[in-house]
Amino acid sequence: MVRLSCGVQCARTTLFALNIIFLIFGFSILGLGIYVKINGNFSAIAAAYNITQSLGGLTMQWVGTIIIIVGVFTSCLAAFGCLGAICKNRVFLYSYATLLTLIVLMEFGAVVVILRFRNDLWQSYDSGFEEIFRNAYRNKHNATIEIIEQLEKEFKCCGVDSATDYLKLDLPVPKSCYPQQIHKSFPYTQGCAEAVALWIWKELPWIAVVLGAILFIEIFGIVSSLVLGVAKSHSSNVEIYDQYL
Repeated sequence: MVRLSCGVQCARTTLFALNIIFLIFGFSILGLGIYVKINGNFSAIAAAYNITQSLGGLTMQWVGTIIIIVGVFTSCLAAFGCLGAICKNRVFLYSYATLLTLIVLMEFGAVVVILRFRNDLWQSYDSGFEEIFRNAYRNKHNATIEIIEQLEKEFKCCGVDSATDYLKLDLPVPKSCYPQQIHKSFPYTQGCAEAVALWIWKELPWIAVVLGAILFIEIFGIVSSLVLGVAKSHSSNVEIYDQYL
């Protein structure tokens, strides 16, 4: 039996450990998705934000389905990595590397699409925000209204685009739109859609760090699985060669 080099063994151990973590993560996501799907709501997780009423039961069913799909895919991918690392099976290792490569390519594709259609995405985001805003006040969804007012307090914004969003609905501008919640002053001029987008932009460096770390782990998984696969193939060839000597 030909022993693998120290570097290959180290890569194998690290690959196995990472995929054990991903496997636990995948099962956790799967369990969460099943819970959401069965219960038809997200109340246990989102109770602090009271978003169930605004999202609706049907939407939460779709959310549950998507979470289940992500959980199953993550678990299967991690299983390929674990089995490939333990058994040193080239089929599992190359399948794992192929799936990870496809994921990385899709991530790069998503970045290109976001950059290419960023204006359309902004319009979709703004119109979606405005639809939630209108539905909340027209249908008197108190939970959603509380979220909007809390958002206005924290981000020091008013309405979707400005205070005129309330006037369009023949509604008084709430106290949450004013500094120190006093009507005597002027309301905030910035809309909440823009305020949230600017906040995300400010947090972009941290988001980039997280995404960069994920990308590094994915590339490490691809390289290490290919190295293990090639090393296994080489050791098998050496064993066959030794048998003929």
